[in-house]
Amino acid sequence: MILASHIIVSGLLGATTQNYFLAAIFGFVSHYILDAIPHWDYLSDEFKLRAKTEKGFFKNKKFWRELINVALDILIGLGLLFIFLKYYKNPQIIPAIIGVTFGVLPDPLSLLYWMTKWKFIKWNFYFHEFVHYSIHSKIDQKFWPGIIIQTIAVALIFLVLRKF
Repeated sequence: MILASHIIVSGLLGATTQNYFLAAIFGFVSHYILDAIPHWDYLSDEFKLRAKTEKGFFKNKKFWRELINVALDILIGLGLLFIFLKYYKNPQIIPAIIGVTFGVLPDPLSLLYWMTKWKFIKWNFYFHEFVHYSIHSKIDQKFWPGIIIQTIAVALIFLVLRKF
């Protein structure tokens, strides 16, 4: 999923629970659940391969261009989250931010593992890869169907959580 989807869902979960610990747990778990749904992702295969295999790739211009896309994705996700939270009766911002933080955490942990090969975060990398690619490797991921699937997933979660 693009980060905006993770941000919206994990933020809504955090705001709904109104509990810091549950916000962190639900946010973190939601990342893997959302990644299991077939979707489109903007990071190129070349970027993923080079980030995994080339030492010092983070010094490359392509790496920084991709990070600009990530930053825009995060800003859009946060903007949409706050729009969605306006429709909640009693939105709690702190649990929402905690949910968002833990909801996006598996991606930077994977990137950090690609760059450092630190063993204590290896589990996240392999679990993330398994969840993300066990289904996706069998499906040709296209932009519009992937965006539509993500939009439907976010809308359904918003509608369900809004009832609480």
